Amino acid sequence: MTNKNILLARRIYNILHCISIIVAGICLMAGCLSIYSFGDGAYSRQVVTETFSKIAVPVYLCLALTIISFIWDFIVPSKAKKENKNIPYEHILNRLNLKKDLNTCDETILNTIYKERKSRKIHSVIRTIIICISGIIFLCYALNDKNYGTDINASVIKAMWILIPCLIIPFAYSVFTAFHNENSIKKEIELIKKAPAKEDAEEIEVKNNDKAVTIIRFSLLFVGVGILLYGYFTGGTADVLTKAINICTECIGLG
Repeated sequence: MTNKNILLARRIYNILHCISIIVAGICLMAGCLSIYSFGDGAYSRQVVTETFSKIAVPVYLCLALTIISFIWDFIVPSKAKKENKNIPYEHILNRLNLKKDLNTCDETILNTIYKERKSRKIHSVIRTIIICISGIIFLCYALNDKNYGTDINASVIKAMWILIPCLIIPFAYSVFTAFHNENSIKKEIELIKKAPAKEDAEEIEVKNNDKAVTIIRFSLLFVGVGILLYGYFTGGTADVLTKAINICTECIGLG
């Protein structure tokens, strides 16, 4: 099997995996809402079993595809993995910016480049604003005691109808922004390639940025592991487990 066929098969599998995750998530949310519709004592063992037995196929399919993805990583040859690794378009753009002289570039091309950059910034700002507004709306609703009545199921269903749009709208716009920015960067790369090259082009800045990002990632990883170990040895995990059990058994009504 050639590397090209492996890459194509991997892409098709990733698409199917993403679809299965979305379908399983929708089924789980629909199952939770249907359980709440039973009224008092909704979370009985019988009701939960009947509800989730109906959505077992997509959930188990999603889990199976997830397990296969881990196995696939061991089956695919290491050479094919290295060849299939795509360089991020941002890195390509950074290298071209170091190699090309935009000051001597054609004015039409330069204006188009600035237009693409401005478009990416605008969509990124709008995405951030939408996420912030959605989060504020849901928090204002969730923290208002007047929105919760004596009927817990009705209150939760009402809160879900507020939460779902607050999740779907930012997610959809974030996906749109990601595709838009990727296409915009591709256009800018093609435009910058037409610009004349600098006499002394270097890539030191990009490499230094890559090292800085790697250092930051590992630093955050060590800090997170340190916090987890501190919580484990100081008994924090037991407190969290006790609170989780109390919430499930007393507030939600599981068991």
